[in-house]
Amino acid sequence: MKFELLPNEILLDYFGYFNALDLFYAYDGLNYRLNKLIRILPLHLNFQYANKSKFIEFCRTMSLNEELRNQIYSLHLSNRETDFQSETFLSFLSLNQFANLRSLSITETDSIDSTKIKLMLPSISKLQTLSIISSSFLLNAINETILIKNVTISYCFLTKLYQLLQHMPILKYLNIQCLNDDGYSYDTNRLNNTPCAIHLKELIIGDLQCRFMNFEIFVKEIPNLQILTISARNNNDMFDANLWKQLIRILLPHLITFNFNFGCIYKDQYNIILNKFQTNFWRKQYNCFTEYMTDKQSIFIYTIPYILNKFRLTSSTTRYNHTMIDKSDESDDRIIIKKLRKSSTDHQVSIEGYTQIISVLDIQSPTNRKLKKRKRIENNDYSKIDIFKNVTDLTLHLDILTKECSYYFANVTSLRLVPSAKLEHRTLTNQHIRILKTIINLFNLKHLNIGRIYGIENSLVLLEILKQSPKLSSIEFIPKAVIQLFNNGELCKYLNKMIKKIILRDYFESYTTNSEKIRQFCKIFSSIEYLFCKINSPDNLLLLLNYLPKVSIINAAIKNTCYPGTKFSPFENALRRLNVIFNITHVFKSEFCETRISIWIGNKII
Repeated sequence: MKFELLPNEILLDYFGYFNALDLFYAYDGLNYRLNKLIRILPLHLNFQYANKSKFIEFCRTMSLNEELRNQIYSLHLSNRETDFQSETFLSFLSLNQFANLRSLSITETDSIDSTKIKLMLPSISKLQTLSIISSSFLLNAINETILIKNVTISYCFLTKLYQLLQHMPILKYLNIQCLNDDGYSYDTNRLNNTPCAIHLKELIIGDLQCRFMNFEIFVKEIPNLQILTISARNNNDMFDANLWKQLIRILLPHLITFNFNFGCIYKDQYNIILNKFQTNFWRKQYNCFTEYMTDKQSIFIYTIPYILNKFRLTSSTTRYNHTMIDKSDESDDRIIIKKLRKSSTDHQVSIEGYTQIISVLDIQSPTNRKLKKRKRIENNDYSKIDIFKNVTDLTLHLDILTKECSYYFANVTSLRLVPSAKLEHRTLTNQHIRILKTIINLFNLKHLNIGRIYGIENSLVLLEILKQSPKLSSIEFIPKAVIQLFNNGELCKYLNKMIKKIILRDYFESYTTNSEKIRQFCKIFSSIEYLFCKINSPDNLLLLLNYLPKVSIINAAIKNTCYPGTKFSPFENALRRLNVIFNITHVFKSEFCETRISIWIGNKII
């Protein structure tokens, strides 16, 4: 059946998966029917990595078309890859012009644009979800009431969080990447008698940098919380299970789910501390099944599934899980540890009287079964839990890829491979890839970071990763390691077809010594839309602009022995003649001055 003959219901469902910018660029103006259909959809507009010409054209169209603005239900502005997006957007439009905007995401905006956006927030009447991932955006500076239900912020001090909650009276969901108490001790007398966040149901803290006492005082503001998720690294204060038990019983009577990941410096008698989290109170009432892990001098205890999206696996990482006998007539403190299973090597040892059973690939069949709230997991179901299903960002040391192990990561989208200190594990080999495929489901991989790998055994190594990773579109590497593989035609075809984003972690000219080499590089990667590189000469950056037809954003760094003065004036004049927006800054470091260049490019470069 031809595309045009599909019924409206199917087309509308299909169009719903598109970013609004791509949808209009692909289908607007093709025919009357498609024009009508794409103008009745709720649109989701994500400008991250947007081409400058498309971005400006769409902003100009929205500024003149109220009906199109009313279709926008979610909007994402990002200055992470380019310095100009939010400023350019606000030169065309105000956020309060989007009458139906439900969700707003802001990433790495500057202080001037942050101030403008904060002033607009109270007037966005239908806004329900707000995500601010930016160090310069101080959300606590808002002094007006905002009727918003879901908030995500990157960093907040505990004192400022109290102010924030007072201006968001119906908040239901709060996600804070880092919460810090700033070293102060908080007095309960400073708080209002009436809690200010009585509607908050879910709280997520990615890195809790507070003393337990201060966090306990804060919890009095959220008495109706149902889901609590906390990660605290290097924080000994969080390891007392009895304190958590008391806090939950007294201050959080409605809590249903408690997920945590606590880490601290390795200490003696850690088993006594960890086993306090293995009682009936945790297992039966709050469905908290825990494992613990050691890595060099650190120890971590966490609920399963593992809650963090990042994980680092080294040869010193050792994981333990407890499977326990539940006897209803026994007290919490007398729950018996039946076995302690260690997941890293293939032998059997004895620890403190307990047999340590070690099984290779004991979690080789991960499932997508989700844990129901308060549903008990029987002992015979333990092995069915996909422990690391939340991990999307994984760092692997090459020395872990020498033999099969019992870790499995089904949903990794970003993979970083790191060389070992041992000489024999500094080159990426076919053997490494064979083991890698038993640890990771490469099907979901989108970004590969081999920026510290200086050698690759042969072209088949990288080719196999590309073949096993159909979603891979971003790669970070050292030019020396990859450029030497360009004699493999099949590899070059895969790179050209798949890769849209490149980050180069060494100076480009070190391995492309002439313009012919640069042209070869650009031919192989002619489909890329984003490039970060270190270069010695701005003239070579102009060559890249000329030879990369689809690139939208280029960020570059140039190392200068002293302040460059007017060195870049000819380069700046050349950029002004092109269809680009650019920014050049000079940053002084201890022994040199680094020039940082950010270029946002239109459809036609020259």
